[in-house]
Parts: sequence; structure tokens; C-alpha cells
Amino acid sequence: MKFINWLKEMFENSNSKAMISNLAVVVIICIILLISWSALFPKDEQRADGNNEIENVSAENNIPKASYNDSMEERLEKILTGINGVGNVEVMITYETSTEVVPASNVTKSAQTTEENDKQGGIRVIKQENTTESIVTVSSRDYNNSPVVIKEIKPIIRGVIVVAEGAEDPVVKSHLIEAVTTIFQIKSHKVKVYSRNS
Repeated sequence: MKFINWLKEMFENSNSKAMISNLAVVVIICIILLISWSALFPKDEQRADGNNEIENVSAENNIPKASYNDSMEERLEKILTGINGVGNVEVMITYETSTEVVPASNVTKSAQTTEENDKQGGIRVIKQENTTESIVTVSSRDYNNSPVVIKEIKPIIRGVIVVAEGAEDPVVKSHLIEAVTTIFQIKSHKVKVYSRNS
């Protein structure tokens, strides 16, 4: 209220040129205040939505990879524990690449050929090709515009470490190496087997 009263007094006590310049100063100050206010204090809804989108994207990218790695290690531990002479087993698998998902896409191609004749009788042919690609998504209440996946490429295994009770026996160690190389179709030098402390 004080500000409005001050404005009224300023307009009543000043001439037209001074009033216009004062009004311009007030408008500029208001604009600067609005810009700085919106920059310093963004709306909570926009900030929350942006953060949620970033968190969801990172969560979608990280969860499948972690669950695939963990499940492979757990399954391998169960299999190796079942080998005769093997006790408790711990397994660590390292990967060269991560899981790659190939989404379905619509590809639209168009070609246009134009011939131009110049004044000297020469012909110039212009070929223009356009390719547009868009990812196919499923829109439903459950999937919420999720991309349609054609295939999922599993990660390439760099190496496997097996720590097992009974691995001090050369025969058991050999069986463990054979089992891992057979399951993952990797060479035996990528598999290291160590005996477990009792």
C-alpha cells in the first residue's frame, strides 16, 4: 500500500516529462524484479517434474543392468555349488559392455530428383533424399508410452572370478572352470578360480 500511495503522490506532484521517465523507471524495475524472482525461485511443480523425469530415466537405465548382473551371479553360484566336491561359492562377473536395448522404429524415406536447364544448354540434376525415423511406443495406462523393444543384447563378459570351498583340489578346480566356460562360452583364461578360506 505504501508503494501505491508513493506512486500516486509522485504522479500528482510531477510534470508530464518527469512522470513518463519515472514511470519508465518503475516499469523497468518491476521487469527486473520479475525476471530475478523467476530465476531464483522456479516453480516447485516444474522442478519436481524435471527431477522425476531424470530420476526415472536413470532408474530405468540402471535397474535392468544391475538385476541382470546380480541374477547371473546368483544363478552361477547355485549351479557351481551343485558340483561334487564344491562347498560355498562366491562369484563375481565383470562385463565389457552393458545391456543394449534395440527399440522398434518407423523409418520413412523420400527421394526427390530435380532437373534444371541453364542458358548454355547444360542440364543439372539435383537429387535430394530425406530419411525420418521415429521410435514406436506403446501407449496404455500400464506402459505410459514405453518404446517397443525388438531385441535386447546381453552384455559381453570380460571375466569371471570364482571363490569356492574345495577349489584347492585340481579336479574340482577343473570342473569349476569347465562349467563357467561352458555356460558363458568364454575362453578358460577369462576364468579364475580360487579356494575359499575355511
